Amino acid sequence: MNPGRWVAAGLLALVAGCGVPTGGPAEAIPGDEVPYGLTSATPTPEPTPDPQPVLLATRVHLVAPDDRLVPEPREVDGGSVAERLDALLDDLAEGPNPGERERQLSTALPPEIELDVAEVADGTAVVRIGDTTAAGTGLDSRRAVAQIVLTATSVPGVDSVVLARDGERVEAPLPSGQLTARPLTAGDYAAFLLPPAPPS
Repeated sequence: MNPGRWVAAGLLALVAGCGVPTGGPAEAIPGDEVPYGLTSATPTPEPTPDPQPVLLATRVHLVAPDDRLVPEPREVDGGSVAERLDALLDDLAEGPNPGERERQLSTALPPEIELDVAEVADGTAVVRIGDTTAAGTGLDSRRAVAQIVLTATSVPGVDSVVLARDGERVEAPLPSGQLTARPLTAGDYAAFLLPPAPPS
């Protein structure tokens, strides 16, 4: 017998010695000998619930009796930052609700103002201001811009605001009255969150 046949014979003997089945009919195992859990039915996976709209507690900024701006909570939903911001600006344009009016909160924004979002990119929101015939001047104008900027930047994902009208960026007044076309941040209008200084 050649060496190759010796190897083959040895492997057959090893397999037979290990008890590996080489054929024959299948035998049923009694139920009391089956390890625990193997006879249980496979559980049906729970269906994945549909995603719910994201509700965020954002804030509109209104004018208090002492002329400072105060944040008032508003819940808005939407699938994107722009949609949530659009909904919040609609709330701001509507002005204080009945409960807020009872607390003597008001707005420096002119009646019938239209605010909507052109885009949000890299944390900067472009807010379009619709034509209005009753735009404020002086301090009222600055306070109105502060309302828009502070309200918009309460939305997560919005760090600054650019105002636009008729497709063109407009210069907005800072608290000092200086005009700027750069993106506006909440920090620019933090002074409006404090009561006005008493006259000297």
